Amino acid sequence: MAAKTETHPAITEEMRQRALYRERSFRYTAETEKRHELLFSPYDVSFPVFRVLSYLLLNPGSATPSQIADDLLILRQSMTNILDSLEKRGYVCRDIDPTDRRRIRVRLLPAGEELAVELLNVEDAFLIRMGKYISDEERQTYRALDKKMYDAKVSALNDVLREREAGK
Repeated sequence: MAAKTETHPAITEEMRQRALYRERSFRYTAETEKRHELLFSPYDVSFPVFRVLSYLLLNPGSATPSQIADDLLILRQSMTNILDSLEKRGYVCRDIDPTDRRRIRVRLLPAGEELAVELLNVEDAFLIRMGKYISDEERQTYRALDKKMYDAKVSALNDVLREREAGK
């Protein structure tokens, strides 16, 4: 028999259930990242590094470090560390922007392109393998609900921010 969970008297059961749901969501995200770490461990590549490599591969040319960080929702300091590591390993290079010498642009080197393609192939094979455990209809339903939840979170946060601004 499970132990009774006691909560603070100010916390309603509905609040408790929402908090548990939030923690499950965060846990799923963290577990997904850990699974990718295992998937990419033979390549000595972390999940954030994979995301940067695939971003640069899927967005040919070059990008600024802050653009990559913002697009991938990675802290800019973390992006600096990731790029330092990738540059040291010969996967990317940082060039001075020819139109604005104050800016740095990042681009994949051939070894980085090769690794990014390999990692995307590994992930693609993994996703195909996952597909045998879920039907196309379930996948479509999940994607639709996931998008709806994301849109609801964005709308709710925008409401909160507007209310705060109006209250100033």
